[in-house]
Amino acid sequence: MPEKLPAKPQGEAALLVYLGQGIDFALNCRVRALARRLTERPLPGVREVLAAYHCLQVQFDPLLTDHKEMASWVRSEHRLMPRGKAQAGRRVELPVVYGGEAGPDLDYVARRTGLPPAEVIRRHGAVDHPCYVMGFTPGFPYLGGLDPSLAVPRMDSPRLDNPPGSVALAGSQTGVYPLGGPGGWWVIGRTPWLMYDPRRDPATLMEAGDLVRFVPSVETRFPDPPPLSLGWEAKGVEVLEVLAPGAFTTVQDAGRWGHQFRGVPVSGAYDQAALAWANLLVGNDPGDAALEITLMGPRLKALRPVVIAAAGCDLGLTIDGKTAPMHQALALMPGQVLGFRGPRRGGARAMLALAGGAANERLLDSRSTYLLGRMGAPLRKGDVVRSAPGPLPPAGAACPALEEPGWVLTLRVVPGPNQEFFSPQGLDTFYSAQYELTPQADRRGARLEGPALSFAPGSPASLVSEPNTPGVIQVPSGGQPIIMLREQTVGGYPKIGTVFGPDLDRLARAQSGQAIRFAAMSAEDAVAEARRLDRAFQAARQRTAD
Repeated sequence: MPEKLPAKPQGEAALLVYLGQGIDFALNCRVRALARRLTERPLPGVREVLAAYHCLQVQFDPLLTDHKEMASWVRSEHRLMPRGKAQAGRRVELPVVYGGEAGPDLDYVARRTGLPPAEVIRRHGAVDHPCYVMGFTPGFPYLGGLDPSLAVPRMDSPRLDNPPGSVALAGSQTGVYPLGGPGGWWVIGRTPWLMYDPRRDPATLMEAGDLVRFVPSVETRFPDPPPLSLGWEAKGVEVLEVLAPGAFTTVQDAGRWGHQFRGVPVSGAYDQAALAWANLLVGNDPGDAALEITLMGPRLKALRPVVIAAAGCDLGLTIDGKTAPMHQALALMPGQVLGFRGPRRGGARAMLALAGGAANERLLDSRSTYLLGRMGAPLRKGDVVRSAPGPLPPAGAACPALEEPGWVLTLRVVPGPNQEFFSPQGLDTFYSAQYELTPQADRRGARLEGPALSFAPGSPASLVSEPNTPGVIQVPSGGQPIIMLREQTVGGYPKIGTVFGPDLDRLARAQSGQAIRFAAMSAEDAVAEARRLDRAFQAARQRTAD
């Protein structure tokens, strides 16, 4: 094992460290052992450590530490780590209904491999599949041990949705889509077991290290996914009645840390800067829960005196039908109605904070809505928004308007970690071409359209899945970039770079059709810029307090 482990930045706030290459259970056990050691002995600024097949990711606060300190810490702990024999976890037998409606791609896999469908099923269930990592979606187990004769490449473009419990394979891996959702693997069956429930302890049926055996089943009933519901704390104060919910209005906070090992992403506000500024104006902590508003905002009637502030794109804020200022703390009296006429300058999102913060139920340590993870739900007509009780701050505090996207949005990018997979022409195209944000964009990822990026000769179309962080830019074999956003943890397409965090906030304000360009910045410059922006925010926060 090399003493100096390769380490590659992912944006300004994450680092990938490689203990080897490929899919090997003994190597994966060492990765997980090191991740446990780092989690138990963290340095200041470490947010989370996530183990994958052959590498681990350290996510950290760039205001407190940097890539060099993190790399030195990981290498030091690795040298001190005892060398023991690889240990597997539990044995899990998972029932699977193969083929037909449950496995729409079984016949394709059979044709591609030259095997009868029955033989594909037999070989898929004849071996133990070690669980290397959980990720991509909550409870998704990345499983190795696939019979080499069943190896097929990933889809050129991921399928937009799969049924819950779909059992799929790609390359030398197999896995299960617990709650459905998008994915680029070939679905050969479906399990009748509910793999994930955020209100269950533990939330997932499997964890990394388990050995999984697939067992053919004739079950015809499949459980419904956990329900989507937006609950409110009983101790919260009723402040706003939802007269109309808007296009898509959810509760979001700074994010859900500490659960990525189960495949549960950080989530949280897409526009973290707007969340922090809106909270600042009403006297909250920067990461408190607020309403994330997309395009057409809600109509909300005040049930008691409340102080609110909207930050982000100008979505046409009104009070009792009259235009009201953004980026300013405003007092509402009982009966007054807050509304939004719609984007005034082509922006997409804003955050609406209320004094005390939104007091919906916490799930896995956060109030953030995460629909794919079945946590929370969009606002509905008749809902009553609650806030934490407490004295109201004075109205009037203001901050500068946040930058809206403009004609062309330039996103700064920290290169890598997989730049070697792209040809020189592909890299030149990435930084010189103009792309367009397509309508295929949500809180999980944003697809772009433009000149295709070319790969280096001999580069594989996909990788062994590695941890992602918000802003990672993946490039499937078609060459069109996808910017991964707030609700994804690992992925297997080559990553050409990672969008600088504050620029991801600017992307959150963009509508489909937005023109986008990329500009490279070093990891060191990204950390320095993050610290400069924080100093400006803290100075404004102090001025508001004064």
